Order: sequence, then C-alpha cells, then structure tokens
Amino acid sequence: MMLLCRSIFLLILLSAASVAQVEIAGCKSYGPASVSLHGTLLKKTFPGPPNYEDVHKGDKPETFWLLKLDSPICVAQDKSEPDLDPEQKDLREVELVLDNEQAGRVHLLLGKRIVATGTLFGAHTGHHHTPALLTVTYLDLPHWK
Repeated sequence: MMLLCRSIFLLILLSAASVAQVEIAGCKSYGPASVSLHGTLLKKTFPGPPNYEDVHKGDKPETFWLLKLDSPICVAQDKSEPDLDPEQKDLREVELVLDNEQAGRVHLLLGKRIVATGTLFGAHTGHHHTPALLTVTYLDLPHWK
C-alpha cells in the first residue's frame, strides 16, 4: 500500500512538473528543433530589387508564401545565435521556405487551413518578410477538421 501511495505521489508530482515546464517553455524554438504550425496559407507579392520599395515604380515583384497563424506565437531567443535568431513575440504570420516539390503543389493549398512542420530561423535579408521563417519539411491539410 505504501508503495502504491508513493507511486501515485510521484506520478502527480511529475505531471505537475511537466505542466509547469510547458507553461515556462511555451514559446517555440529555432532550429534544429522541429515545430508544427497551423494556419491559413496565403500568397503575397513584395517589391524586390533594385529598391525593395514599390513594384509600380520598377521594383521586381517577388512572390512569397505565408502562413497566417491560427493563434499568435512567440519564439525563444537562440542563446548560441542571439543576433540571427532573437526572441520574437506575438507573431501572427510566418514566411514559408519551400523546396521544389512543395512549391510545385502548394497552389492546391492556397487559402486553406494547413499544418506546416519544419525548423524556424530569424529573418536576416531583404527577402525575408516576417521576423521568423519556417523551412518546411511537411505541408498538408490537417488530419482533423
């Protein structure tokens, strides 16, 4: 009986510690950790070279895929690369980095709620249009409605 009580106590204690860890570590992590994000797939055109200001004034249009998140997220600072991967709060959109296969079929998912899995990294060029981007390894409709 004493062993059963101790086992139950440990189970409750470990469960409480797990919940506390989730609340403390509620933010997503930059790569190499894999994350899954849910939202609506959007396509957006931004001005590119030479001035990155206005397509109507001669800048080359650059089209990107964005995930409008179902709920805002935060991303914890990468302690090893804080300048490249800083803390982010209240992110509502994430730019998607797709491989050739994904880019070929992504049009079928445009405007739909999807799940995108991959690794996050911080924006660091003029071609990055959200504070954090997701290098996609999986992109599809969610398996639940």
